[in-house]
Amino acid sequence: PAAVETPDGQLTDGRPQHWHIPDATRALADLVCNSGEFFGGPILTTNFDPLLSLAVREAGAVPSRRVLDFDAALPRDVEEETDTRSIVHLHGYWRGSDTLHTPGQLRSQRPRLRASLQSLLRSHLFVVIGYGGWDDVFTAALAELLTVAQADVEVVWCFNETESALVEARYGSLLKAVEPAIARGRFRSYRGIDCHTIFEEIAQAVQGRPAVRPSGASPLGGWVLVDETYLSALAPLSDDEVLRYFDGAVPSWRHAVSDAIPQRQIVPRLVSDINRARAAHPCSIHLIAAAGGEGKSTVLRQVAADAALQHRWTVLWRPDPHVQLESEQVAGLNAEQNWLLVADDAESLVRSLFSSAGRLHELGRSNVHFLLASRDSDWRAAGGYGRPWASRLTVGPDAVLRGVTHEDAQRIVDAWSARGAAGLSELAKLVTRAERVHAFEEAVADEERGRTEGSFFGGLLAARLGEAGLQAHVREFLARLQHIEIEDNSNSLFDALLYVAACHAVDIPGVNENVLADLLEVPRGRIHGRAVRPLGEEAAAVRTVGHVLTRHTRVAAAVLVEADAAFDVDLPEIWGALVGQTIRTGRDVRMDRRTYSSTVHASSRLLRRLPRQIPEDRRKETAIASARASVEVEPERATYVVDLGRVYRAAGRLDEASRVFRDHLATLESKVDYESDVRGYWYEWGVCEGERGSEDAHAAANAWIAGLSLSDNLAPAPITTENAKLISSGLGVAFGKLARPSSVCPFARGRRAVAYLGWRANPDRLTASYLDRYDRDADAIGTPRPEGIEQALDWVETGVRAAWAELNDDFLRGLADPSQVTFAALAKFFSETSVRSAGGRRSHHAR
Repeated sequence: PAAVETPDGQLTDGRPQHWHIPDATRALADLVCNSGEFFGGPILTTNFDPLLSLAVREAGAVPSRRVLDFDAALPRDVEEETDTRSIVHLHGYWRGSDTLHTPGQLRSQRPRLRASLQSLLRSHLFVVIGYGGWDDVFTAALAELLTVAQADVEVVWCFNETESALVEARYGSLLKAVEPAIARGRFRSYRGIDCHTIFEEIAQAVQGRPAVRPSGASPLGGWVLVDETYLSALAPLSDDEVLRYFDGAVPSWRHAVSDAIPQRQIVPRLVSDINRARAAHPCSIHLIAAAGGEGKSTVLRQVAADAALQHRWTVLWRPDPHVQLESEQVAGLNAEQNWLLVADDAESLVRSLFSSAGRLHELGRSNVHFLLASRDSDWRAAGGYGRPWASRLTVGPDAVLRGVTHEDAQRIVDAWSARGAAGLSELAKLVTRAERVHAFEEAVADEERGRTEGSFFGGLLAARLGEAGLQAHVREFLARLQHIEIEDNSNSLFDALLYVAACHAVDIPGVNENVLADLLEVPRGRIHGRAVRPLGEEAAAVRTVGHVLTRHTRVAAAVLVEADAAFDVDLPEIWGALVGQTIRTGRDVRMDRRTYSSTVHASSRLLRRLPRQIPEDRRKETAIASARASVEVEPERATYVVDLGRVYRAAGRLDEASRVFRDHLATLESKVDYESDVRGYWYEWGVCEGERGSEDAHAAANAWIAGLSLSDNLAPAPITTENAKLISSGLGVAFGKLARPSSVCPFARGRRAVAYLGWRANPDRLTASYLDRYDRDADAIGTPRPEGIEQALDWVETGVRAAWAELNDDFLRGLADPSQVTFAALAKFFSETSVRSAGGRRSHHAR
């Protein structure tokens, strides 16, 4: 809009309603105007527009604006009125001044302004957000000030990017300029900060109360000081927040210090362990290891809070799994204090922890200790159990959470009882405390016997809610989540939870955060603030390194059942979107390969593990939709075609399974994974053709295609041990269906040859059971044994050609000339395998 002229000829910015003021600008103004002195400003901006001033006026304060388009000093404190909010435009203003935007203008020296900026920044916490670190006067002044040892300044720089490599690539010159400050802990950076939401999030956290903050700054970049000042000032939990925690909400420091949240026996034990380690002087490490859902995050915070409040520990907390440790910063911690470094999801810290421990050991330090929590499987996968920690630190006693002790069960049930019927839920139907405790213990024990996932939270759900209660509970919060929209988005938290639950319900360890962001059309760096954290507050999801899960697979399964039955959700569409987006996102984001593979190849898993309360036809459609999505998004991969054909076969849709393989045959050689997957493609095709009917023609099709899958016709694809096992399954079964009770039957001899060769492929137990059966059947009709590998392969070749002769399908007969089908590569494989297998546990090849 144009400037508005007043009756006396003065130009003004107009009224706030004349402009589009972004929500984030309003949130910043509200924070500065209404949240106490800690957020009082001033605000420095390089923007030319009046939006901040207008937002401050809307918030009920008077903006005091200073515009600098040349070299000048900033206003001194005495020039500012106490009821105003100062806004400084460093690069000019949209009206009545120049605007600085060319490289020459931005790089001009402006010495008076630089000196004034440096004076302003001293003795302040300065937060930089939504600013790219240009080569301008502000960045130069800041970098220069941070090199001055006497300057009492702390800078927090917020990057939108979540990947450290991107931050280093885009802001390398800035980070290099402030390296000395980083080393001294005076420059801290945070990744994944959304400038559109952060001010509102801070305001919500403050909720009109004075800011709760520690008594000082953390000396470790990205870590937070958690001390008595901070913990003692936290607001108590409301009854609703306590109940929501019992239902699975993510714990916070307010939960850690609340009398309403029971402490388990392991908490004082761990506090005692770290106190003993401090008295013994060597630095130490203490790990709380558990499956998901065992309560380790609550225990971790409770131990840290007790250490800070009662035992004079200086606690440094890692607030985000992406934050790392710098060994030199750790080594530089004040030697006069006892430091306890506390981190959840500690598997992402294994390397930097070990490096820091080594540096402390070299220096002979004894005052730095580590308290960690991790899923035991993640700690193992990250190499945590393989590190020689004892060579550098005192290793605390194992703290493995599993199940619940009787004393813990009593404390927990008492905490539920303190909240009346709402806290006890289904347990309120039992009269005595002993009955309730016993029911809880039995529920946990049932979970422990039946699952590999954490039994504690599963037992809690079963005892407090039961199956019907859990479904009702899930139905209630799904209805609530439907109405909680994701900011700047048409999706809701309901949509976000569906994707999370879809993965976790079938034992895939969460959905990748970047995939979730792309599915919800949320910027990747903002997914935590806009969706993940709100889901955690609703007791619906938790975050581990790079992934989002529900609180338990019971919850995930209940979400899918309710979504299908009560909310008319199209599960095939959900899974099609999940698989397709995982592949697309995986093209530019590095993902955990296990989770990625489990997701993009989920079709067979979905058939087996989707909740049985979902109708069978819908489970089949969901599995097929997931496999179809892989083929549609990445048609150049044969492995996805195999998945699609296999799931059609498993769903009983055999004609469609056959059509998949026939239709893709023309483009098979162009697939990027041709050499690695072509033999599996042909094998699965053969199985599909074989199952289309019980008559000999289909068995012949199976034998013919399975034979081709191992032939030289598919060169240069190598023969692998996995390929060789196909002989003892697909080809052996097909020959068995065709065999006649005659020792000279080509199919009977082919089956004997399959067994003879199969024993040379180091068969697993299942394969060996097939081979034993083939040998027993061959013995029963007097089929001779091959005299060697060469004769065995001759019998296989004869059997495959005989199968071709039994075909009545012109398409299949035209796949190859049977007289040209050879097995030289297979002969070489078994010749080499026989040498490698010599001296094995059984001499099957001698049979």
